[in-house]
Amino acid sequence: MTGRVLLIGLDSADAELIERWADQGHLPTFARLRRDGLWTRLRTTAEVMHVSAWPTIYTGVTPGGHGMYHAYQVRAGDQRIQRTSPAWCARPPFWKHLDDAGRRCIVLDAFMDWPLAGFKGLQVLEYGTWTWFGEPGSTPPGLLKDIVRRFGAYPVPDHSRLTSVPADLVGFRDKLVAGVAKKAEVTRWLMREQPWDMLFVTFAEPHGAGHYLWHAEDRHYPSHPAGGVPGMATPIRDVYVAVDRAVGDILSAVDDRTTVLVASGDGMGPNYSATHHLPPMLARMGLYASQESGGSGANKSLLKQIRGMVPLPVRQAITRCLPRDLQHRLSTGWVNAGMDWGRTKIFPIPNSNEAYLRVNLQGREPQGIVVPGAESDRLLEGLGAEMRALVNPANGVAAAERVTLVDDVFAGAERRHLPDLVVSWSNEARVTHELCGPGCGAVHGPAGYEIAPFYTGNHRALAFLAARGPDVDTGAGPVDGHIVDIPASILALLGVDPPDWFEGEPLSQLLPAAPVAAAVG
Repeated sequence: MTGRVLLIGLDSADAELIERWADQGHLPTFARLRRDGLWTRLRTTAEVMHVSAWPTIYTGVTPGGHGMYHAYQVRAGDQRIQRTSPAWCARPPFWKHLDDAGRRCIVLDAFMDWPLAGFKGLQVLEYGTWTWFGEPGSTPPGLLKDIVRRFGAYPVPDHSRLTSVPADLVGFRDKLVAGVAKKAEVTRWLMREQPWDMLFVTFAEPHGAGHYLWHAEDRHYPSHPAGGVPGMATPIRDVYVAVDRAVGDILSAVDDRTTVLVASGDGMGPNYSATHHLPPMLARMGLYASQESGGSGANKSLLKQIRGMVPLPVRQAITRCLPRDLQHRLSTGWVNAGMDWGRTKIFPIPNSNEAYLRVNLQGREPQGIVVPGAESDRLLEGLGAEMRALVNPANGVAAAERVTLVDDVFAGAERRHLPDLVVSWSNEARVTHELCGPGCGAVHGPAGYEIAPFYTGNHRALAFLAARGPDVDTGAGPVDGHIVDIPASILALLGVDPPDWFEGEPLSQLLPAAPVAAAVG
C-alpha cells in the first residue's frame, strides 16, 4: 500500500502530441516523466465511443456496464435525443469505494461527475471544465464559493458561445492558458490545506484547444488560413506547455511516498468527421425518413414547421445565443422535430465525432418498427457493409477507419442505451464536403468544420498513462493495459478491495513486486 495516490487527468490530451513536443524540448515535465517514470499508451473505449473514456476510468466498467458515451444520448424506452445527465451513470465512481473504506478523497472537476450522497471527502463540480454537464457545486456546499472567493472565477467561457472569428480564438487560447494556471493554484491549495489519501484533478483545457484551434496549428488542415492566424502560431502547443508547467508545479508539492498517475482516455487530431452526412445517406438507402420528406404539413407541430424552414447552420447559430438551459432544450428539440418513426428503420444520434447509429427496434424504442433478430441483424450487416464501402471521391480513400457492431465489444445491463453500430472516421480520407457509397451515391454538404460548433480538431484514440512512485517499475516499457485498469490500480495502491463488478485488473507495473517464495529443499 502506497502512502497516497495523485491522479491528474488531462482531458483529451493526445499521446502523440505530448511525445513529439516532449522530445522537442517544449514539455520538460513530461520529458522527465517519460525518462524517469513509466510512460505507456493504453487501449481505450474511445476506440469506439470517445466520451465513454472518462466514465470507464471512473467506474471500472466499459460502456455496457455504465451506459455513457456522448453529450447527447438516447435512453431505451425514450426516443428523444437528450442532454446527458451524469446521474445516468449506472455505477459509482471509484472514489466512492475509497470513501466508504475510510480513505480521504479530493475530487476536482472530474468530467461528467455528479454529487455523491453521503460523500465524506471533498468534491468540486464544474469549476473549470470548459463544457457543461451539471450544475456547479461542491461537497461541502461552501467549498466552491470559497475557491471562487480566493482564486476568482474560472476564466474560460462556455465553449458553446465561441465563434470562429480569429480574435475570439486568440482570446480563447489565452483564457485556456490562464485557466490551467488557476486550476494548478487551486489544486496546490487543496493539497496543502486538506488531508487526503487520493486526489484527482482534471485539466480540461487540452480538450477545448484541440477542438477549436486545430486549424490554426495544422498548416495542412483545409481551413488553415493563408499566413496562419495572427497572434497564434502554435496555440495547441501553447496550452500543452501551460499544462506541462502546471503538472510540474503540482508534482513539486508531493513527497516520494506518493504514487503519481497522469492519464488521458483519448486524444485529439484533425476533424474529418462525416457524421453530419448521415441523414441524407440513410434517407437514400430507405432507412431514415422525416415528416418533411413525406408527411402532411397540417400535422406538423409549430417547431417542426420552423425546423423545416430554417437551415441547420442558422438553427445552430440561434441556439448558441440563448441561455444554456434553453439552448440544450431547444437544440434537442430541433433534432427530434420532424422524425417519421413509422418509416425510419435506423436513425443517427447526432454528434460531431463518430457516427452513432441505432435500430428503431420493436420492444426497445416506443415507436420501433424493426423486428429483433434476423431483420435487425440483416439491416446492421447491410449498413455496416455500406459504411465500409464509403469513400472520399476526391482521393478514393475509405472514409471509415473502423465500423463496429456494439454487441461485439460491449455487453452488460446498460448495453440497451448504446448505439448499435459505430463508425469511426479515417483522418487519412480527409473527408470534408462529399462522400460516395454504392447504396447512397454521392452525398454533398458542408464540411464538419463549417457547422457550429466549428470543430476543426476531433477525438482520436490515443490514450496514455504516465506514472512515478515508490513501487512503479520505471523500466517496464510499454504496458499491455487498458484505461479500465486505472481504477483497479488505484484501489490496489490504497489497499481497498475492488467491487465485484470491476472489469479491469491492477497494473502490476504500479504495485510492489510480489514476494518470491523461498525454495524448499
